[in-house]
Amino acid sequence: MKKILIITCSAGNGHNSAAKRIEEKFLKEEPGTQIEIVDMYKEYGSKLEAWIIEDGYFFACNHLMKTYNYFFKKTEHTDFENKHSFGCHGQVDSMLSGVLSKIYSYQPDLIVCTYIFTAIAVANLKRVYKIPAKVACMTLDYGVSPYWECTAEALDYMFLTDEYMIEPFVKRGFNRSQLFVSGIPISNEFYVERDKTETRKLLGLDEKLFTIVVMCASFFPVTPKQLINSLKQLNKKIQVVIINGKNHKQQKKYENLLKNEKLFHVVHNIGFTKQIPQFFSACDLIVGKAGGLTTTETISSKLPSLIFDESLPLQEIYNKNFMIEKGCALPVSKKNLAEKINFLLANPQEYEKMVEATKKTRKLYAIDKFYDVLKDVPKANYDGLKVTDSKKEVVKKVRQQRKIDHKNLVEKFKQENKG
Repeated sequence: MKKILIITCSAGNGHNSAAKRIEEKFLKEEPGTQIEIVDMYKEYGSKLEAWIIEDGYFFACNHLMKTYNYFFKKTEHTDFENKHSFGCHGQVDSMLSGVLSKIYSYQPDLIVCTYIFTAIAVANLKRVYKIPAKVACMTLDYGVSPYWECTAEALDYMFLTDEYMIEPFVKRGFNRSQLFVSGIPISNEFYVERDKTETRKLLGLDEKLFTIVVMCASFFPVTPKQLINSLKQLNKKIQVVIINGKNHKQQKKYENLLKNEKLFHVVHNIGFTKQIPQFFSACDLIVGKAGGLTTTETISSKLPSLIFDESLPLQEIYNKNFMIEKGCALPVSKKNLAEKINFLLANPQEYEKMVEATKKTRKLYAIDKFYDVLKDVPKANYDGLKVTDSKKEVVKKVRQQRKIDHKNLVEKFKQENKG
């Protein structure tokens, strides 16, 4: 019976969502599989570390975006020969003992890391301790983020979002045999072909109107008032579905505004829903941000996007740029939203070009590709392995080995440069 340990975190929603998709796929294909999902920061980090990775991320994106992007960008300009001395290693030190104890007690055959820092933690442990399990990780955005080079020696499988990432990862020290282009794992519900008219009937939507879904995700850059004002400027009657998620306060603001505004559009103002794939099948255009999972769900549904280019964390800027370069999306601001929608309504041929671009860009059934690669991982042998070191000793040994690895790598680069 296969045992899988998925190490994730709550930095945004994508990592936990990917963990859930992986769990669902293995249980569907192999019902006897034992799977445990662990949030590394909540389980093994301090309260401060857990807050920083979850709430702190949203705080930074809401209030310190320029600062967040400055440090993100700065970490991209580092020398690979110094990868064993990067500050990212110290950020996981306090959790190493907890992760090691979990691995040795649970004894997984496969460890799946859905976040780069969870992979860095496992990579640091493998410097000193034997980890019999195969280790896999994945990218969940359309840009190559910093620090992946710190995991190159530790990962058996690295799943990439797109083909263009192969060369940057090889440059970062990965072997091509480690790399698999799968796309981002999302629910297969987004690949289901549904009749648009019938789906609209089931959802209570108008069957004939051009329909836009507005995904009001976290740190959405447009206020309810600004969105309503943009709708007033449209030249043609459309249908709008505003999805607020669990933001009840925002949904109430829309409700109050819609009562007082005389819009000639049909507007559906909803909260949390489990029918996102159905709404995507029913609509013609998505307006929103550029989260990795959302953009993947959008192009998988063959839907063009209008992506806001304001107040985005840098990884979402890369996602947005990828979508625009592929022809799947147009950039939009709160000032020109109405102009961009009017343009697509008046130029159906341009809209159809975007639809065709999504078909060419999407990666079908990413989770199936993920499973096909990992389904035959061998049974791991943990005989004689147990944790005898204290938390301090684990960190001390790992830090000492990091220094040795750093010294050796720097020397290697010097010798290569001499040659």
